[in-house]
Amino acid sequence: MDRDLWAQSLSEYSCPSWLCPECRKGTVSLVPKSLTYHETTASKRARKDDDWDPEWIRYTFTAWGECNHTLCKQHFAIGGKGGIGPDYDEDGNVVLQETFSPSFCSPMPNIIELPKKCSDEVREELQAAFSIFWLNTAACAGRIRVALECLMNDLKVPKRKKDKSGKYQDLGLHARIDSFAKTEPTLGPQLMALKWLGNSGSHDSRDVKASELLDAFEILEHALAEIVEGRSARVAALAKKLAKKHAK
Repeated sequence: MDRDLWAQSLSEYSCPSWLCPECRKGTVSLVPKSLTYHETTASKRARKDDDWDPEWIRYTFTAWGECNHTLCKQHFAIGGKGGIGPDYDEDGNVVLQETFSPSFCSPMPNIIELPKKCSDEVREELQAAFSIFWLNTAACAGRIRVALECLMNDLKVPKRKKDKSGKYQDLGLHARIDSFAKTEPTLGPQLMALKWLGNSGSHDSRDVKASELLDAFEILEHALAEIVEGRSARVAALAKKLAKKHAK
């Protein structure tokens, strides 16, 4: 996962090189001269203020991206907000420059690599989370929580448990992750951290930061590789095979 890609802005000449979700070989490039922007009405009104500063300017923008792989050429519709901020010219001098931050991209690139064996249910929930990453951090955290529920279903973690009276009681996500952690003591606490983030998204929308979502996606990428692909076990087996043949 390249975290920097998801914090980068666009300019009139370039966009972040997100991996194309269609071919998974090429990356997104800005279609030349496709980015157009307009100053918002509120920004224009603010110019009447005696203390007005160019950095108060706000834009909305749209642009087109294109996969640079010659056999793909998927197009991407991109839109969002912009403004003016300090930058450096070729001589190292500080200049004011237009910058643009995406609010959406369609189709949305995958923020993390999803294993090929990842279930359709988990994949769909995570792709829904990716699509609102810039637009609504709280809702994005909520989709991550739903993806965890789907993952527990895939792993056949029980949804119900008998109480002392012999009656079945429904188990919430917290209890199901606790159950999973009994056999996966390393991964369990990592998934529980994602559940807490999802809870924050549901109860306090202002408390979820984009950087925390990137933390969550990084954890998920690792957890899915371990759970779905058994990466550590596979690497350990490869190492054992090499050692058996070549150790002296």
